[in-house]
Amino acid sequence: MAYVVSSPGSCGEFIQGYKDGSSFMVTCPVDRFSYALSGFDGAGEKLPAKAEMAVRHTLSYLGEGGRAVPLRLKSYIQKGKGMASSTADISAAAQAAALSLGRKLSEREIADIALSIEPSDATFFPGIVEFDYREGRLIHEMGLCPSMQILVYDCGGEVDTMQFNSRGDLVDLQRSNEKEISRALALFRRGIAEKSLDLIGEAASISSFANQKILFKKPLSDFYRHGLARGGKGVICAHSGTVLGLILPMDRDAWAVRSFLDEKMKGRISFLDLVHITNQGMQCRKCDVNDFEKL
Repeated sequence: MAYVVSSPGSCGEFIQGYKDGSSFMVTCPVDRFSYALSGFDGAGEKLPAKAEMAVRHTLSYLGEGGRAVPLRLKSYIQKGKGMASSTADISAAAQAAALSLGRKLSEREIADIALSIEPSDATFFPGIVEFDYREGRLIHEMGLCPSMQILVYDCGGEVDTMQFNSRGDLVDLQRSNEKEISRALALFRRGIAEKSLDLIGEAASISSFANQKILFKKPLSDFYRHGLARGGKGVICAHSGTVLGLILPMDRDAWAVRSFLDEKMKGRISFLDLVHITNQGMQCRKCDVNDFEKL
């Protein structure tokens, strides 16, 4: 029997910065996924380089370094935008490879494999987590996020995760934001506990604006102003990517807000997607190959 693994992408991060001696992020997992299939008859397909590395590292970790495990992979996550496409591919491929050998990896094992390839998101954990994306240390499981819609826009271009995180000035710049990020983190924790989109949105906005000195997004101020004028609760950014997201309550007409933003921000930012927060983390299930084709 074949297995399919789904792993979510993100809309950037609710918060990213530096505290207590380490760089960390607060995950923002959304309902766009990478899917990996294993355990089927026949040959696999050529995987993206990072997913292929994940398979090799997983097999080595499980003591099966000499084996070949055929996999298939498909993704519905934009690449190079800060939406955790690589993390989703890597984590799904690693888990699928393990399942084909009758093993199942824990989220922390997957984090170790992912971090052996590049600084990683942690969207494969259930719920929202505070995560040291350099060392792979789970700092805190923050709980389940309340439902929200997110209008995702792109500022243009692409950012290479590995190149960005190798910047010599990055940690010093993150340290200079510690006061703002500490405030954002306190607000976010309250927001999760109280299921408050207002507090969550305020926290995410503080982190987005603090990140301007690290990776400037010219449309951010106007996007924030116009978004809140139409019922948005705050903005999320990809701290090492190109996307911005507007947090909306579930009862807001997101398409009407999109039309307004498209007009106000015309030529400066491009609509990408309407997504929703997911708390499910990585999912694994038995799957018929034909079902995989329908995903």
